[in-house]
Parts: sequence; structure tokens; C-alpha cells
Amino acid sequence: MMKLSVLAQAAILGLSLMTQSLQAQVCLADSTKPFSAGAPGALPGFAPNGFAEFVVDSEGYGLVLCNDPAYCFFDPVIAGNAFSEETGLGGETFWFLADSVTTTTGPAAIDALLVMGVEAAFAVEEPTAGLNFPFTRLRTRIDVNAVGQYKLEHPWGERNFTVSSIVDATGRPEAKEINETIDIEFRPNAGGQRGSIGPWLRWTAPGDPGYVPGEALAPAGYLGDGPTTPHTVVGSPCGRNHVRISATNLAGTAGLAIDPGDADGDGSEFSVTNRLFTVQGKLAAFTSTPLNLPGITYSRALLPAGGTETRLNVFAEAPSTAIVTTTNPNGGADLTLATDNTGRYFSSTILNVPVPLAVSVNAIAPVFGGTLSTASKPVTDEVNITAAQATCTIAAPKVCSLTVSANSSDRAAVADGGPTLTLTFQNQTLSADVPLTLNSLSVLPAAVTVRSDKGGTATKAITVVNQ
Repeated sequence: MMKLSVLAQAAILGLSLMTQSLQAQVCLADSTKPFSAGAPGALPGFAPNGFAEFVVDSEGYGLVLCNDPAYCFFDPVIAGNAFSEETGLGGETFWFLADSVTTTTGPAAIDALLVMGVEAAFAVEEPTAGLNFPFTRLRTRIDVNAVGQYKLEHPWGERNFTVSSIVDATGRPEAKEINETIDIEFRPNAGGQRGSIGPWLRWTAPGDPGYVPGEALAPAGYLGDGPTTPHTVVGSPCGRNHVRISATNLAGTAGLAIDPGDADGDGSEFSVTNRLFTVQGKLAAFTSTPLNLPGITYSRALLPAGGTETRLNVFAEAPSTAIVTTTNPNGGADLTLATDNTGRYFSSTILNVPVPLAVSVNAIAPVFGGTLSTASKPVTDEVNITAAQATCTIAAPKVCSLTVSANSSDRAAVADGGPTLTLTFQNQTLSADVPLTLNSLSVLPAAVTVRSDKGGTATKAITVVNQ
């Protein structure tokens, strides 16, 4: 890993400022996007290892585990470990790995390391069959020289830290005053998974925001050249393709000069911005377009003049560069779903025909000449639990009454084909078409679930009020 030369950042900043107007997306505290993991696979020429053969981010970039020493960091095979030798895996292998290292000088100088990865490891130190532990990682380690409040902005969100002391109980300097690791496990053969990072970062190329003329292109088939060369990147879901650290005193009333003289050129000595990352990731040899359907629902409203209006609502997640379509249930040309440009898609159509049993959705993205993906899902109503509240006595023995209220997006009466709502409680199936109160309860569940015979379901945690 190479440390950031803040003096070299000024030229990068100038180009980046020109592109900020094109990056109007709002960065939230957590802007990560869902990703998919393939079925368990194997490294070429080796036995199955139990890890997902590939992971695919919300932009369609699929990665396989990389054991190419030219462009990837990984642990070597452990001699004498049969599983390691059969699968070609050491203790740690990565689908994706990126580092950002930032150092400054002065009385309030910082030394920061941000590690971002999608890793294949094991629940024990050495590779062991059945103890696979795949996870996403966001690790922050910052040495500071002044107490204060520190804010870290990274490509997928932000973190805030308070450092109230820089010495230990014996008066010796602390190390890594800021030290946080966020690991989120995921499973193979599943889509719509959330991690601590995603989508993946990749080296910029000519035409990308932030690209610096003269920077090398990523090796063919890779996101970058591994742990070798710091490089500008793209891939942030909200246009924040950098790491920025800012600091104030503990009271938050004055900035800390962590970058005296504004060596990085970001306009402030109270912050430092690093636009260079080392990046590794080996591209998968497929071109499918990720597509996830969070829900396909219908609603039926009662009109003031009589009659009803039924709408079909389609929700989809796909790369922000995708075109997402669905069949028009009323006939005619396919419908193109609207998008918020963050990978979420939606359509709402008034139905002139009965509610379909299922709906099919198509998505195609130009990433690597992406091919068409199709997914389908049953159409259901949408159940909303408006209240799940228990009132309990304080004195023993504890006695509670539980009130549950719910409704459906289908407001038609049961006699007119509307839904029937039910609540399963203590091995009983109870009607939830009207507010339901259960008395003389000595034990309460943590949550209640209401189901509709039209397919919808909802779960809500119980709120307890003591008397």
C-alpha cells in the first residue's frame, strides 16, 4: 500500500470540481446498494470450495475470487491442509479489495487507513470445509494527534467518531484512536443482499468523472492492478469517489487543522480529501444484468361516485444504467419503469382487466454489453399493520391486553372479492379484518404478523405500555 501524497491531490481536485455538478445524487449515512451472490463454485482446476462462484453489484459488475498473483492479494495454499490443497484457497481470498491511505503533517496530523473488501474466509484460522465465512468489510483505522470530533466520508456513506483522549491510563500515546471494523456476512445463491460496501469501486478510464489524463487503464479483465498502484476511481452510488476526513474540537465549535496549509487543495485545512485507491477485483466471464423484485402489488380504491379503481404497482432493483420494462397488463406496448437513478425502478398502472396472478419484468444494462435478464413474481395486495400495542399491568402477576389493527391496499369488501386478513396467535388463526383485542395474556410475542388471502403479509414489533 502506498501513502497519499497530498500535494499530488491538488491537480485531481481541480478536475473533480468540474464534475461535481454532474453528481447531484445525495449521499446518505448509508448509501450502499444491494448485491447478488452466485451458487457455490470452485476456482478453475480445483475442487468446489463452498463459496459463491461470483458476486454481482448493483451496476452489473460481477467478480470471481482472485488468485492471480499479478493483480490480487490473497493467502497462499497451506501445505498439509487437505481442504486448502484441494480447493486452491488459503485463509483469505477476495472477490474485491480496495485500500485508501491518507497521511498529513502538523500538530493535529492524522494517519488513516480505510480497507474495503468482499472476502472469502473461514470461521477458524485455517481453511476448513463447512466453516465458510464470506463477508463484506469496511475497516477504519486512524491515528490522530488531537482530541476532537472526526467525520469520515467514504464512497458508500459516512461515519462519525469522538476521540476524547490520545493517551492511555499510563500517559503513553494511544495507537489507532479510531478503530472500527464493520463485517457483514452474506450467503451464496441469493440476491438483494446488503453489505457494508457496494457497488464495487473500479479504476477510472478516459471520460469518467475524476479521471486524470495519463493515468493507466485497468488491466483487461480486472477492476485495477491490485495492491500496487493508487488510482482515481468510480463506483460510488452517490458520486463520492473519494475519502474525506474532517475534524473539529470536542465542542464542535472550531475546526482542527488536520491538513495545515490545505496541502490537498480541497479548500480547507480542517479536512483532507484522498481520491486515490488501490483496487483489486477479477471480472467474471458473464454479462447478465442483475435484477431484483422487492415487490409487485396491487391496490383497489373505492371511488366517491361508486365503483373501484385498481392499480398494479411494480417495484424493481437493477443497475442505474439499465432499461427495465414489464408487459402492459392492459395490452399494447411494454411499459418502461421510471427510475430515481439510484438503481430503483417503479411503475403504477390503472388496470382495465382483472389483477394478474404474476408479472414478469425484464432488465438490460450496457455494462460489458449486458444481456437481458427476466424475473417474475406473484402479484399480492399490500398489508399494513397500523397498530400492535400491548397494555400490561406492573404488579405481578403480569397481565396484558394486545390490540392489533391492520388493513389491505385492497379496500373492497369481502363480499365484493376483497381480502380476508388473519392473525395467527398462540396456535389460533384469528380474523384481523377489524381491530382485534386479546385480553388476559401472560406472555407476549416480540412481534405480530398479519396475512391476507390475496398474498400480502406484514410484521410489526409490539409496543408495550405499562400501567
